[in-house]
Amino acid sequence: MDSGDLLPVGRRVAYWRGRRKLSQQTFADRLGKSKSWVDKVERGVRSLDKVSTLEDIAAVLRIDTAVLLGRDAQPATVTERADGVERIREALSAYEIALGRPAIRDVLLPADRLVRDVELAWITFQHARYPQVAAMIPKLVAAAQRAYADDPGSGRAVLVEAYRVTASLLVKLGEAELAWLAADRAMVTATGDPVLVAAATVQLGQVLRASGRAWAALSAALAAAYRIAPPDPGDAGTATPMQAGSA
Repeated sequence: MDSGDLLPVGRRVAYWRGRRKLSQQTFADRLGKSKSWVDKVERGVRSLDKVSTLEDIAAVLRIDTAVLLGRDAQPATVTERADGVERIREALSAYEIALGRPAIRDVLLPADRLVRDVELAWITFQHARYPQVAAMIPKLVAAAQRAYADDPGSGRAVLVEAYRVTASLLVKLGEAELAWLAADRAMVTATGDPVLVAAATVQLGQVLRASGRAWAALSAALAAAYRIAPPDPGDAGTATPMQAGSA
């Protein structure tokens, strides 16, 4: 958030509500408050002086309470951010699996443990705790790669998810080029499974938009959607992806 530490709490609430694509009414309903109450909070007419209320708001917005208070407005300090990105870069630059190095099989986590670790990374990301996610990703990617090398069938989904959360974080950190590598890895790993490809396309779209290629993002999303749910040939009113793009 630009100049985040200068914003009052109400403005922060409005900012994150917008990021979560919640209307004032929907946000108010989830809090058990009125739309008028939300409007007054966001305009600074009503103060937020109860910790419990701040915690409720943070929970609905899926962020840490500290973010609302301006104590974690940036993803990390410049140094922490640079270190985190560099460790992720090193993890994505490792090709031990392809090179067949024995060390890659030294540690093989159980499948259920890996699934939980990926879920935790996503939850932490959704709560805007980006430094923590950056610290998780290098080991998570390495472990997922090992699982995939050991059993491509059962390890594919978790590796795709590891690359997806990596790409999402890197987009948030403004590292579009490196995010593209993670998104590309997710797409390549997912190839052959339409559902996994569609999931990976979400991050590919984020990366393409962050790189100023909105049309390419839309094209990829349409192609993935039509692979999962192709149009009925007998439905003359259904456009193909190419037709939709040229309309």
